[in-house]
Amino acid sequence: MKYFIRYGFMLAGFISVACASGGAVDIAHTDFSERVINFVIFLAILWYLGAHRLNSLLQNRQQAISSRFEQAQEKINEARKGREQAQKQLEEAQRKALDIIATAKKEAMIITQKYEEQCSADIESLMHSSESLMFFEQRKARVELVESVLKELFNSDEAGIDTQEYVRILSKKVA
Repeated sequence: MKYFIRYGFMLAGFISVACASGGAVDIAHTDFSERVINFVIFLAILWYLGAHRLNSLLQNRQQAISSRFEQAQEKINEARKGREQAQKQLEEAQRKALDIIATAKKEAMIITQKYEEQCSADIESLMHSSESLMFFEQRKARVELVESVLKELFNSDEAGIDTQEYVRILSKKVA
C-alpha cells in the first residue's frame, strides 16, 4: 500500500511537470489521463493478485538461500572441527613417534650391551679353552717326544744307559 501512495505521488508529479511545461493544451485533447488511470488500476490489480505470490516466491528464495548458507556454515564448522581433530591426531602421532624412537634407541643400546657382554664372554671362553687346549697339546707333544726319545734309547745300544739310570731319570721326572 505504501508503494501505491509513493508511486501515485510520483505519477502526479510527472503529470504536473508535463502540464507546467505548456503541454496542457495537448493533453486535454487526448485520452492520456484516462490511460494513466487505467494503467495505475492495472498495476493495482496486478499487485493485488500477484503480490502474495511474488512475496511467497521471494520468501521461498530467501529461505532457500538462507538454508544453503546455513549448510555451508555447518560444512565450514565441520571442516574446522575435522581440521582441529586431524591436528590433534598429528600432534599425538608425532609424540608417539618420538616415544617409539626413544624406546627403540634404548632397546638398541640394551641389545648392543648384551651382545658386547656375550661377545666378550665368548672371547674369554674361547681364549680359556684355547689355552687349555694348547696346554694339553704341549703336554701331549712332550709325552710323545719323551716316548720317542726313550724308544730310540731303548732300541739303540749306543746310548749306554742302563736300567738303573732310567729308573732314576723317571723318578726324578715324576717327583
